[in-house]
Amino acid sequence: MSETVLLVELLVVALAVAIVVKYYVHLPYTIALVLAGVGVGLLPEVPAFPVAPELWLLVFLPPLLFEGSVNMDLELLKRYATPVGLLALVGTLVSVALLAAAFHLLLRLPVPLATLLGVMLSPTDPVSVLALFKEHGVPRGLQTMVEGESVFNDGVAVVLFLIVLESLSGEPVTVTQGAIEFVKVAAGGALVGGVLGYLTHRLYSLIDDHLIEVGLSLVLAFGSYLTAERLEVSGVIAVVVAGLIIGNYGRIFSMSPSTRLSLAHFWEVAAFLINGLLFLLIGLTVERGGLLSFAGAIGLVFVAMLVTRGLVVYGTLGAYRVLARRPLAAGWSHVVNWGGLRGSIPVALALGLPAGVPQVDRLRAITLGAVVLSLVVQGLTIKPLLWRLGLARRPAEQEEFERAQGRLIAARAALSELEALHRRGEVSDKLYGKLHRYFETLRSEKTTALASMTEDHGAVRQRQLGRVSARLFAAERAALDESLRRGLLSEQVWRELKEDVDARLVEGEEAGWERVWHEEKVEIDEIELAGGGPAD
Repeated sequence: MSETVLLVELLVVALAVAIVVKYYVHLPYTIALVLAGVGVGLLPEVPAFPVAPELWLLVFLPPLLFEGSVNMDLELLKRYATPVGLLALVGTLVSVALLAAAFHLLLRLPVPLATLLGVMLSPTDPVSVLALFKEHGVPRGLQTMVEGESVFNDGVAVVLFLIVLESLSGEPVTVTQGAIEFVKVAAGGALVGGVLGYLTHRLYSLIDDHLIEVGLSLVLAFGSYLTAERLEVSGVIAVVVAGLIIGNYGRIFSMSPSTRLSLAHFWEVAAFLINGLLFLLIGLTVERGGLLSFAGAIGLVFVAMLVTRGLVVYGTLGAYRVLARRPLAAGWSHVVNWGGLRGSIPVALALGLPAGVPQVDRLRAITLGAVVLSLVVQGLTIKPLLWRLGLARRPAEQEEFERAQGRLIAARAALSELEALHRRGEVSDKLYGKLHRYFETLRSEKTTALASMTEDHGAVRQRQLGRVSARLFAAERAALDESLRRGLLSEQVWRELKEDVDARLVEGEEAGWERVWHEEKVEIDEIELAGGGPAD
């Protein structure tokens, strides 16, 4: 059986699993893929998939990382930068150290191999968790923390992975040498990704063709990775930085609405297919019976992962709460802890192990088995945890508001695009008039409905305020910084005003805007009672 035929058959299996999961069996898609992959791998007539180890990282990492970073909200990420940074950097380093010590003691692995296994099992990949978050309307701040940690600890873990592999294949690397190498490749990767991402963003502003622009994003994902690797810096971090720039600047300022939609759909499909292949290939790359023969070791590793994850998350976020004096919302730490599933990145790293690594089959089987347990156990229990913590419950009025808001956003976008088409003469005046009346009526109806719901339901209003407050604070801070740069404010006044803005920012929710709402409402009511009529 040729590799091409096998690849097509695996895609068919992935699509079949997706259909079954969507319409018949209510199971997270990634978990269903893992179970299907293990089942396929147990079939005696199915051969192993012959791919050179060094190609695993090149084929799978760039698109997975780019898709994750291009969809991240940079403003929200800035708001939660401190806890995300602590989890992704300090948390990953501590996790590697604790896991390496546990594997050395429990599995009797030499320290270098125990460290390698710890590195492979440190990055989180909560794909199924994030899908669940979106389905049940979990607070976006919590989504950002979980996704942000995942994106950045992937980069940290891959850099450590390559450093440990280098020490196994050559002369041992000291802690000092490793730290210097880590800083060099991480900073270099960020620089490469920043430059290529910015140049691509500027190029987008000169082009208005969705096919070319989507193609450029694909070239950027693989090109930034290859360029950084050629320069001997981190290709993973380069991809993440480039994706953040395109997702938050290129997509907003340089793309038309149709291109944004095409870009989102393309990368959604790409991530769907790559994740599908990756999890199905688990069963095709592990030695027949490998998972069962290492079952005891896999169980010990999984328990060590859970204990280490709890120590890292609760310790890191506890220190953040004490030092920053900004408490996280109730239950968030529990979700961050249990939502740190292992997934596609550990799988890609395990499959990318060179054949010359000692005990490579054992390391690969243990990693893949631990990933399967993580996805099944944590993936199936995260939803009950969300319900128990009250993070997955949304009032009916909130869902009604979201429907009206979605229709309003769509109507406004359609009106904007219709205006542009009419200006270019692509729509006749008569058709333009009919379409404009339709969308304008829809916009007016939904605007009135949203105003009514905002007035009547405090929970709906609070959720709006919580979502817009981060952008309002960011706008205030940016304006103050620009005024300082232009010499309009002295540094002392700037500092006082900045501290006032920061004092109103509370992690997780807005602060102070509800009072403004009620004060303005009282003033309007007083005017109407005095016979002045509605305020203009």
